[in-house]
Amino acid sequence: MAEPIVYVSTWRIKDGKFEEYARFYAELVRIVQEHETRVAAFLAYADDDLTEITNVHVYPDGATLDNHMAVLAEQMRILPDDLTAVTQSLEPVRILVFGSPGGAAAEMDQGLRDSGVPFTGRERYLGGFTR
Repeated sequence: MAEPIVYVSTWRIKDGKFEEYARFYAELVRIVQEHETRVAAFLAYADDDLTEITNVHVYPDGATLDNHMAVLAEQMRILPDDLTAVTQSLEPVRILVFGSPGGAAAEMDQGLRDSGVPFTGRERYLGGFTR
């Protein structure tokens, strides 16, 4: 049985960078919608003063997450070891990962962990479903 992988990540928006990030995210959403029909959810929420955002990304299985990472590398030039496009506007606050990412996602996660970003993981999948 395929196990879903879920990321819930919170990021602080650098001063004056909200509009820049909003444009970047709109392009990212367009690319994910166009190239990744199996991604179950790709959502972002901002706090009231537009200084922090939280992303919720749901992948029904590891293969979908692997494809997502390949699309990011190809279409957005976001690579596991170079998150410059993201960190120009954002600073990571915390990342929650549910499931067991592998490949490029695991590389990216390890790089963020190594840089001191607080990570919490829940690897043991008990069941449920995505649509």
